[in-house]
Amino acid sequence: MTRTNPPQGSGLTSGPHRARELNHISLMLGIEGQILAALGPVSKGLKDHPGSSALLGRLRSVAEDHIEAWRVRMLGIGAPDPRTSITVGPPPALPPGLDEQLAPSAAFQVLYTLISQATFGYSILHVVAHRQCDSGWGIEEGSSADLADEHLSDYLQALEIFHKLVSDVTVWELSRDGLECRCVCPSCGLGICMCGSHGTARLVELWQSAMNPGKILAEQGLSMLSPPRADSMALRAGLDRGDAIVDLDGQPVATETKLSESISDWTQRLQKVIGGPAAEERMRLRVRRPSGRVQEVLVTSHAESAPLQERRLAAIMFTDMVGFTSLTQKNEPRALELLEEHRALVRGEYPRFKGREIKTMGDAFLLEFASALEAASCALAIQRAVRKRNRAGRSEKIQLRIGIHVGDLISVGGDIFGDAVNIASRIEPMAEPGGICVTQQVYDQIWNKVPVKMSELAQARLKNVKAPVGVYRVAVPN
Repeated sequence: MTRTNPPQGSGLTSGPHRARELNHISLMLGIEGQILAALGPVSKGLKDHPGSSALLGRLRSVAEDHIEAWRVRMLGIGAPDPRTSITVGPPPALPPGLDEQLAPSAAFQVLYTLISQATFGYSILHVVAHRQCDSGWGIEEGSSADLADEHLSDYLQALEIFHKLVSDVTVWELSRDGLECRCVCPSCGLGICMCGSHGTARLVELWQSAMNPGKILAEQGLSMLSPPRADSMALRAGLDRGDAIVDLDGQPVATETKLSESISDWTQRLQKVIGGPAAEERMRLRVRRPSGRVQEVLVTSHAESAPLQERRLAAIMFTDMVGFTSLTQKNEPRALELLEEHRALVRGEYPRFKGREIKTMGDAFLLEFASALEAASCALAIQRAVRKRNRAGRSEKIQLRIGIHVGDLISVGGDIFGDAVNIASRIEPMAEPGGICVTQQVYDQIWNKVPVKMSELAQARLKNVKAPVGVYRVAVPN
């Protein structure tokens, strides 16, 4: 069966079908606005949880992009500008005391409810748009059905991230409130809490089995969602949040099996190693770091053992917020709001480039990357995200300076030290507001791999660094 004379552009059919489509687009714009409205207060409850901050930054960008896409679409089909025709009310799912800090798990539930509403609404809009012929037939790209598909995909991906984070957020909240784990599994004796990993594994498996019955989830190692406990064997051995344990005394921990079964297997074998008749005072683990590097780690029960020191080559990024100290003196509450917004922007970008957050120092970030190219690409993405935010008409602008260096560093108990860190922090102030500076070592590795111009500065003599350092300024595209 063929169809002739397909409807094109703004000549879509009018009448009840068109009214229904416009009503539902208005409904979705209202939900998108509620998501944006909820992100501010919800961020207060999740501000110190790195994975959540990255998710919040991503959701803010997604919602803003969705609203702009619908504005363009409505104008394209002759509808009123939604900025003047649609009023967004307060998010109905938010509990009383919105302006007060929400508990992390409650904040998560608020956002999950709103995102679920959006996925349900876009599923309906997809059908409505097809019935209105606002889909294919030569206008598929940018049609209402096309936008509904894209936005539905964005939020389904977000829901999957929620399922992967909710157990870790709950464990983090309980630990923050002083409710330490009371279980007696051998992992706790080692200093590694598996409650978050087990909860995440179970939720992900249930989610994936519902979507793909019979599919087995393949995992490569057990990821540590939480940092090791203070004064534990794991911490002394240099294990840290984000590491994945792939091998225990020469035997793989998790290969081609369900993650929850792998955790059970790991627990049983760890119990034999720690409490068996031939128990030794040490064990060997193979650990995959967030950078992807696999390293052998010796875990010992001796309390006096020092943290494991690892020397490695890495790219170091140091970021700093321009004018934060001055703004704090003038308007501290507003400065703190901008600080949290800035943190969400940065945390929304670096995971895409396999970056690792070492620590924050007030308004500064110290990040580690496996390569100069990933660090430079991330820096450009961060500055683009900040500029996009500033172009949205906010009253106060956010501007960052970024410095990047590649060099040898020493890792001790999750922190990093050495000249590589010092140099990255020293060249960061040489960048212009909104700009990036890189050293000669970084330039040599990226000059023909990133589509930007770089201008050489005079060699700099940096404090506590013996040799002069070549520095380049990166021209960040508008």
